[in-house]
Amino acid sequence: MKLRKHRPGSNPPAQAKSSLPEDIPPVPVATPVPSRRLWLFRLSAIILCPLVLFGSVELALRLAGYGYPTSFFLRTRIHGHEFYVPNEKFSRRFFPSAMARSLLPVRLPLTKSGNTYRIFLFGESAANGDPDPAYGVGRYLEVLLRERFPGTDFEVVCVAITAIDSNAILPIARECARRQGDLWLIYMGNNEMVGPFGAQTVFGLHAPSLGFVRATLAVKTTRIGQLLTALAEKLKRPPHLPNHGAACKCSWKAGSDMTIPHGCGLMPTSRRIWKISYAWRNGQACLSL
Repeated sequence: MKLRKHRPGSNPPAQAKSSLPEDIPPVPVATPVPSRRLWLFRLSAIILCPLVLFGSVELALRLAGYGYPTSFFLRTRIHGHEFYVPNEKFSRRFFPSAMARSLLPVRLPLTKSGNTYRIFLFGESAANGDPDPAYGVGRYLEVLLRERFPGTDFEVVCVAITAIDSNAILPIARECARRQGDLWLIYMGNNEMVGPFGAQTVFGLHAPSLGFVRATLAVKTTRIGQLLTALAEKLKRPPHLPNHGAACKCSWKAGSDMTIPHGCGLMPTSRRIWKISYAWRNGQACLSL
């Protein structure tokens, strides 16, 4: 085989050229993300996305005016003076809306005068004076103290509500702790078995755990929780009312009859009773702090 010689003056043979342009930079190699950082990102997305959604819906409901405040006292202005008055919708956290309990009328000055001795009275129907609060223990006490110590202005503020239990009294007490009280009188314990979360209640679950109770009450402070509660009440049939209490569901007779039927009591060793006792002791300990 003969090789062709290159003649002077002739063009050199064409060499094969690359089809890719020479100015393309090299493709960077992706560095792998550490597994710990990747799981941290996933966990943040799982937590933050529901929180953002929850906050957006909660804000929208509040801006739309839906729901109600859950504090016991509301601040208002009467004839140019600042007062605390009871929130009529406070008990809706603990009872169905159709059976919410009414509160006693109270007008508490925002700033207590130096000559005032303020007494808070906690409890249920017995402390409230039900069926006629005008003759309740708080009214008697206030009159007796003013007669005995005429130089002191006594304020006996009755914050007792019919049919509640220690789960409702505890948030009331926490608010009263910021209202310049001088003395607390506590007359409670009668409704731990038949109250909103009692072992023989008709308002919901029988003796749920204390953690479940606290979580439920916390959720109902939000507008989303109040919306879900309202929807659940529409889907669920309301509890049975006795005939004599149907016309006046807030009467003490109706309240005493709306319990588990007679003859269906609990044994002393029942787990429900032990759970109620634990919740009661926990509420007492919180009130004493």
